Amino acid sequence: MARKRGHAATWMEVAVANAGIRKGISALGWAYSWAVARQSIGHDPSVEEVADWWRQSHRTAYRNQAAFRKAFPTLETPSRIFEQPEIQERLREAAEFGDRMDPEKAGGGRVSDLEIVRIGMLTASL
Repeated sequence: MARKRGHAATWMEVAVANAGIRKGISALGWAYSWAVARQSIGHDPSVEEVADWWRQSHRTAYRNQAAFRKAFPTLETPSRIFEQPEIQERLREAAEFGDRMDPEKAGGGRVSDLEIVRIGMLTASL
C-alpha cells in the first residue's frame, strides 16, 4: 500500500497493518469495550471485568484482547487510543447508557460497528 507523504496513520491503518482486517476490527472493538468499561468502573479493568460489564464470555474477551495485543504491540492498554478529546463524551454516554440498562433485557453486549469505524479513523499517536 503506497503511503502519501505527511499522512498520519489512523488507528485502523495501524491495526490492519499489524493484524489483518478481521483481527484489526476485533482489536478496535476490544479497545472500545475496555474504554467504556473503564469509564463505568472508574479504573483500568481486567479482562474479566470487561467481559462481565459487556455480558460476554471471558473466552471471547481474552480472544479480543489477544487481537488487540497483535494489532497494537506497543500499547499496554487501549487508554492511549482514547486520549483524544473528541471521543471522551461518547465514552461517557456509552458507559452511562450501559449502567442504566436492565441486565435481564440487555442480553449479550456488542460494540457498534459505527463506533469501531469512528475510533479507527482517529489519528494514531503511537
